[in-house]
Amino acid sequence: MSQTPEFITGLIADLCTGDDFQRTQASFALSMLGESAVEPLARMLSSPEQELRKRAAKVLGVIGVPAISALLRLAEGDDAHLRIEAIRVLGIVGEARALNQILVGLTDPDPHVATRSARALGKIGDPRAYHSLITALHHPAPDVRYEACRALVDLRVPDSVSALREIAERDRGRTSWGSGVAEGAHRAIAELESALAAPARDDEFTRASQMLRRQM
Repeated sequence: MSQTPEFITGLIADLCTGDDFQRTQASFALSMLGESAVEPLARMLSSPEQELRKRAAKVLGVIGVPAISALLRLAEGDDAHLRIEAIRVLGIVGEARALNQILVGLTDPDPHVATRSARALGKIGDPRAYHSLITALHHPAPDVRYEACRALVDLRVPDSVSALREIAERDRGRTSWGSGVAEGAHRAIAELESALAAPARDDEFTRASQMLRRQM
């Protein structure tokens, strides 16, 4: 497959088109090109059109590890919009070496960046983010607190339950999309307790199966 700038420019143009078939073909070709397609796709993340940003982010997520260096540069930049998009894709890639930059994003002065960072940390699911997310439960922005609750579910740290209970009891904030932070904490507690109990249920099933086989 050609990797000339002209060829890649053509694929980027196809990715921006309204034709479903052309978009699908372009997405596949760009993801196969890998690293050589990263920079043009990263530039698309600055598009004013949300749909185009989503298309670029999806392909970058498929490219994965080769895109991380470019995404980290964007996540460190001055443009809050690009920081949000870069962190979103880093969460999709789910690479642990992006963790430090996303943790920095959790303390970003722009609450939109911090919200996206909390969501990305949940997608990565690395327990090393636990203490930062516990701190984020006290962020002044309800959106950040809500996403921190959701992210803690994916970290599967048992100590999260007590912190979430505190939020469920006292937080009266509402997110920009209308959900209550306390409501999100309650759901997070239920999901986390269920996930933590799952191994115990599996062990019980294994023991029962072994007993049945011995009896037979």
